Amino acid sequence: MLRYRILIVDDEQIVRNSLRRLLENDEREILLAADLSQAKKMIRQFMPDVMIVDYKLGDENGIDLLPFVREYHPEAMVIVLTAYGNIALAVDAIKKGAYDFLQKESDPALLRHVIDKALEKVHLRKEVELLQLSQANRQASGPIVYQSPAMKRVMALANEYAQSDCTVLLEGETGTGKSMIAEYIHYSSQRKDKPLITINCGAIPRELIESELFGYDAGAFTGARSQGKVGLIEQADGGTLFLDEISDLAVELQSKLLYVLEKGEFLRVGGVKPKKVEVRFLAATNANLQALLQERKFRQDLYYRLNVGNIRIPPLRERKEDILPLARMFIQYFNKKFHKSIEGFTPEAEAELLQYPWPGNIRELRNIVERVLLISKSPVIGKKELRFLVDAQPGGLDDRVCHLEIELGQCDNALNYAIRRIVEHAWELSQHNQSTAARLLGIPRTTLQNYLQKYRLV
Repeated sequence: MLRYRILIVDDEQIVRNSLRRLLENDEREILLAADLSQAKKMIRQFMPDVMIVDYKLGDENGIDLLPFVREYHPEAMVIVLTAYGNIALAVDAIKKGAYDFLQKESDPALLRHVIDKALEKVHLRKEVELLQLSQANRQASGPIVYQSPAMKRVMALANEYAQSDCTVLLEGETGTGKSMIAEYIHYSSQRKDKPLITINCGAIPRELIESELFGYDAGAFTGARSQGKVGLIEQADGGTLFLDEISDLAVELQSKLLYVLEKGEFLRVGGVKPKKVEVRFLAATNANLQALLQERKFRQDLYYRLNVGNIRIPPLRERKEDILPLARMFIQYFNKKFHKSIEGFTPEAEAELLQYPWPGNIRELRNIVERVLLISKSPVIGKKELRFLVDAQPGGLDDRVCHLEIELGQCDNALNYAIRRIVEHAWELSQHNQSTAARLLGIPRTTLQNYLQKYRLV
């Protein structure tokens, strides 16, 4: 059963309580605010579906709340009440985004009727969102679990962008779920029956990524296939191309990608005849693109072309309401995978999960749940199984110091041993994120990839 939140904003307590008694039932949660400041706090925290706002709030004007609602929670239905009703006020309220405008002296049955109609629209919208989410989750890598207002705003934006073909830039720290949001946008769009092609721009060696993206014609270079190769852009024709870690794309390739975005055509490597494509582009990055623009490591024109739609996915530490629902979802997943029957967490363990800053975000939470589920001998995960989190706070001096003790003359290759230990330490500290590990080591990402392969860390 869907549950709705109704916010009543009135400076008179007797009016607030009267409206609550009039409207409250098992399907509705009633929130109360006495002024605009309290109302804005309630909106940020609870994202109410319907708001009943008094026009006169002491020295404040209830209509002044409408621009805030339109910017912060545009899907909310706002009903303005006033004892000073006139046509001019009603027109002003509707122009600023109000759903309806009623006089306080109106029959209570009329208010109930208007609220019911507003909730019917909310119900329809929520059913559409649930249907889209269900469709996306069936085809994407897993369910998107969230309860926080921050993620509700992310999903609202994802829904909006899914209804258009605009290019979208997803920004956020590693492990926040950018790829899942990209999948959600694709599978909620009209392109859902067409291919979704994903490429990690930082995972493919620099000398190969051009041919991977654009493909090549026969005989384009030594070792090229005799029949040529279809690139990922061509494979995505009619569908979506998701460029993950777009900040790692070589500058010389950025201009070629920009041409595809603007003209809808490209040249294969070694080709002379342009190929037309109709592709929707999504891109993601965990880097500060504004800083890269200043350093001339990322093209400004490409940035603006990618940043038509923008979604910033907040880190897990900024949406603590999602930690426990995600952890419980991972328990269910790993119970099935490993044939376990863990019931959940003790209250003390849940407190530990909420206090930990989760520098690796959802990916780290998933790994931690998998780890403790495998070692737990109890049907409920307790605080002792999470004791290692206390010593796992990243960013401190002890974490960043790699302690080496080598007895020279006793190793076959002391230098190789030292390099391996340092690379392993950076790899673990970075939560297996190549960009972060390379920055910690002060080496290019391609050099790190060579070490990871050499020491069989990937």
